Amino acid sequence: MILNNRKVSEKTIRRLSHYARCLRHTRIKGKEIVTSEYLAKRCGISSAGVRKDLAVFGEFGKQGSGYDVLGLLANIEKILGTGKPLHVIVIGAGNIGYALLKSGLEGTGGYHYTAIFDSDPEKQGKICAGIAIQPMAELRETIRELGEVIAVIAVPDGEGQECVNQLVEAGCNAILSFVLEPLDIPEGVKLRYMEISTELDILTHSMMRTGRIGR
Repeated sequence: MILNNRKVSEKTIRRLSHYARCLRHTRIKGKEIVTSEYLAKRCGISSAGVRKDLAVFGEFGKQGSGYDVLGLLANIEKILGTGKPLHVIVIGAGNIGYALLKSGLEGTGGYHYTAIFDSDPEKQGKICAGIAIQPMAELRETIRELGEVIAVIAVPDGEGQECVNQLVEAGCNAILSFVLEPLDIPEGVKLRYMEISTELDILTHSMMRTGRIGR
């Protein structure tokens, strides 16, 4: 039984996403059953932690026999709400925007980049990873056609807030920002930052705690 309405921590959701990614790769390899130890080793968590995370939402396997890969993946995707992934659009066709489209979203369970926008007329119309760069003037109509989208902001510093304003006006309610300047959003809009420095801080702290670097 899956408890979809049960409130869980963001850390738990992050780990569930890691489990899902691992299960997708495992599925490709043709493996049908995995254990909590298998997931733990590949996701950097204890096997007891894996079992505790999954137990929050119900019983997915039998003790001693492991988890069915396809069944567990389907349940995790249902919990995360990623069974039918949203369209992902990119704002900013600079180095980061180009890199994102070219790297793609393989292994993410169906997410894919649908559109990319830029305010520079010289970039508009050019093709990146099979997608034509559109002018910002077409943002509202594109979002209207796609429905719910997640927007990734990859614009230069100083342009983030104007970009957010245009997205909100166009009806976008979920934004992932590579721009680290503080951005104001209205109530109801979800905003997250891709903060590499924070992830480096976490890794450095972990290395210090395990004695890999000096205190």
